[in-house]
Amino acid sequence: MKRISPQQRFREQTQHSATTRRRGAVTIVAMVVLMILAGLIAQQVSRALSDRRHSRQQVLHLQAEKLADAGLALAATSFAADLAWTGTTWKVPAGHVHQTNSAEVTIRVQDGICTVVSRYPANAETPFQVTRTRKLTP
Repeated sequence: MKRISPQQRFREQTQHSATTRRRGAVTIVAMVVLMILAGLIAQQVSRALSDRRHSRQQVLHLQAEKLADAGLALAATSFAADLAWTGTTWKVPAGHVHQTNSAEVTIRVQDGICTVVSRYPANAETPFQVTRTRKLTP
């Protein structure tokens, strides 16, 4: 058997302990980097979901505007055909505009002034509401 001097034993222990400390430091650095990356990813996912929600809201509002414009067009043609026409409520069932969303367009004509109120999606808790007013000419 080979004998190891106390100095060699001390050197080996010191080298082993330095290696262990380096591994521990690398592990801590890796954990910090992973935590930072997880935070960045969570922030990006949150932003993507927020952007998606905002886009959906914009689409619903745009659809309500288009329905109001369609109501004005309907009022113009109906009033031109019959000057006694005073309006109607146009209910669009789910499946005609969107699979699950229904709409409601209320048209009123008084003294040649047409007011159109569209609500979309009408079956939602808080639908978008768009109002258009225009003077109709016979």
